[in-house]
Amino acid sequence: METDWEELAVTVLLVDELYKGDTKLAGEIRQRVAKWGATNEDRARLRMKFEKPEDGASEPSEKELTDFDMDQELFNKLRVV
Repeated sequence: METDWEELAVTVLLVDELYKGDTKLAGEIRQRVAKWGATNEDRARLRMKFEKPEDGASEPSEKELTDFDMDQELFNKLRVV
């Protein structure tokens, strides 16, 4: 929906400011992305469910990242050095 994209666009602007050094925005960004189910915990809290693949649909390969791997990769990218 259009409002969804607008909310994500605002979040992107906040993240940009965070990368520029405005660390006080971290809490606001965390709250915004949590509403979209950013982590496994967020998805559980939102009671998000995903449909199983239809018969004949390919299963994820072992090379694909797990949810934990993706969370860890995002954490590493957001980590302030």
